[in-house]
Parts: sequence; structure tokens; C-alpha cells
Amino acid sequence: MKKILITGGTGYLGKNLIQGLLHRDYKVVALVRATSNIDFLTNLSNKISIVRLGDYELDALFFEQKFDIIIHTAANYGRKGESLTEVVNANLSLPVQILDLAIKHGVKSFINTDTSLPKELNAYSRSKKQFLEWLESNAAQLQVVNLQLEYFYGPHDAPSKFITFVLKELKSGKTTIDFTAATPYRDFIYIDDVVSAYLTVLDNLTEKKGIVRIEVGSGKAEMLKDIIEQIQTLSTIKNVKLNFGALPMRPNEIMHSCANTQELQQMGWRPKYTFREGILKMINIENNAI
Repeated sequence: MKKILITGGTGYLGKNLIQGLLHRDYKVVALVRATSNIDFLTNLSNKISIVRLGDYELDALFFEQKFDIIIHTAANYGRKGESLTEVVNANLSLPVQILDLAIKHGVKSFINTDTSLPKELNAYSRSKKQFLEWLESNAAQLQVVNLQLEYFYGPHDAPSKFITFVLKELKSGKTTIDFTAATPYRDFIYIDDVVSAYLTVLDNLTEKKGIVRIEVGSGKAEMLKDIIEQIQTLSTIKNVKLNFGALPMRPNEIMHSCANTQELQQMGWRPKYTFREGILKMINIENNAI
């Protein structure tokens, strides 16, 4: 039974990934921030181990646990007014420390969660790409798999996420919702397909050191305007006017982003959900939870 250390276990991706790992009978240790809400993980405490940062000396943790694999999903997006120091600590300083310990203690594989955003966009993307540079420079010492994620979505995600935000606005009772022109193209992938991509990568790990770069998405980009209109149609909330062009486009907007899923497809992976199917499942789950 392989033992996995996962960071970011209280985040949306981490929570869903942990459930996928447990279904595969991996032994999971979740490393979480001292201030994180661990209610979800506590409910799984008979199946996983939870370690809060600061409560345990990390070098001793690596020595005792002898992890086979690290999965790094922790991230700070800087959307809640966090300082630059907080963003850099979460996205660069902590993962560099974990990478250092992984090399020291002979961990075989390090799976990193990267972003498809360009380095120059903001502090989040810059710090993520800086960590990737450290992975690249140390990949001769262990196997590194860099998973570059497109825009994932699913039920009960954070309200700051685009799909969740659109659905929330549609349900808010507003008669008009202002958007930008919404002409950029985005690749949206349902959370269950993201989890299956990670599990596929785990199934295909080798002993070979070096770095492998894999893009994770549906492989299909659609215009945001079309995405928003589809969400309105599928939600059956008709009495809301979508006011495209009312808001300015954000500076340095990315006009097209789409994953090349060839590497994953060669491993036998295919997305299970179309965008329509994913949105319908998300709506159904959230409606039944009310």
C-alpha cells in the first residue's frame, strides 16, 4: 500500500482528490495549515492521518512516515486580501521545503499542481511558476510530474470560482447581471474528471527520475459568453438579462486557454463529462443539498 502525503487537503481539489485516493486504498497523510477548517478531514479521521503545520517537525514526519509520493495541491490565490508574503509562503516557500525533504528522505515521486496562467499575470501565477523552476532544477533527484490544470468546477466550490459565481448570480433574484464582453475562450473541466486524471497519473508512475509535464483539461475551449448562456439555459433561470459588455475587460486578459490532453490520452484517460453534463450534475447536487 503506497503512502501519499497530500498538501491542500482542505481545499476543493484536495478534498475531492482525497476521496478518490481512499477509494483506491492509498494510505493518505494530509498536511494542512494551522488555521484551516478541518471538519471535512476529521470526518475521515479513521481513514487518513491529519498533520497541522507547526504541530509537528516536518523532517521528523518524513523520517517516520517514509512517504512514497507527494501530491502538492495547496495554493493561495490571493483573492481574499492576503499579503504578498502569505501568497509566496503558500505557493513557493512551503513547497520548496517539502521538495527539499522529499529529496532528503528518498521520496520517489512528486506530483505538482500547476496553473495554466502565465507567470506575469499576478502574484499567484508568478509564485507557482517560480516553484516549477525549482522542480525543474531538482528533477534529476526524483520523479516529478507537473500537472498544469485548466479551470475546474463542481458542486459546492468556492463562490469566487467563475462557474460557481455565475450560478450564484443567476439564483440571486437579480433581473440583470453585468459581465464583460466575455469573448475569451476557456477550457472547463468537471472536478470528477480532474480526480480521475490524477489517479491515471498515479497508475502510470515509474521509477524514472526527471520531469514530465502533463496538461489537464477537457481539451475543448469555449467562449465565456457561450459558457454563461449555457449555464443560464441549463439552470432554467430565464428571467435574468445577461448584460455583456457592461464591465471592462480585466488588464492582461488571457484570450485563449485550452489543455492539450495528448499525454493523458496516451495513458488511457478520457474526460467522462461534457460541459453540459458537468453543469447539470453540479446543479442537481447543489439543488438536492438545499
